[in-house]
Amino acid sequence: MTTENTVAGPRKRSGWRVAAASTLALLLPVTVLAWIAVLATPEYGRCLTYGEQCDPASDVLLPIAWWCFWGSGAAGVIALLLRSPWTVTSRIRPVLVIGQVALAIVTPTAVIVSG
Repeated sequence: MTTENTVAGPRKRSGWRVAAASTLALLLPVTVLAWIAVLATPEYGRCLTYGEQCDPASDVLLPIAWWCFWGSGAAGVIALLLRSPWTVTSRIRPVLVIGQVALAIVTPTAVIVSG
């Protein structure tokens, strides 16, 4: 009976791939915390309840937060799905991760500023 050694050697992890995964994992919790901080303010509660004291900037900032959230998520997923053997991956993944991080920073900022 022959036994094959199918254990693969240690895989080298890309720092950009780890950054994409960690940013993607933190995107939703940070956004939820930003929303909790905004919803806890009395001004935003009055705006939701009575339609008074609403910040006019929220009409612009909330769509920005929405699109930045989904853009950051999409950039992170694409950065994770790129295969390492492709030569173009080494050029595209850093750009995607930097864009992902920038959008992930804008998302909670726009939510907090809108409140």
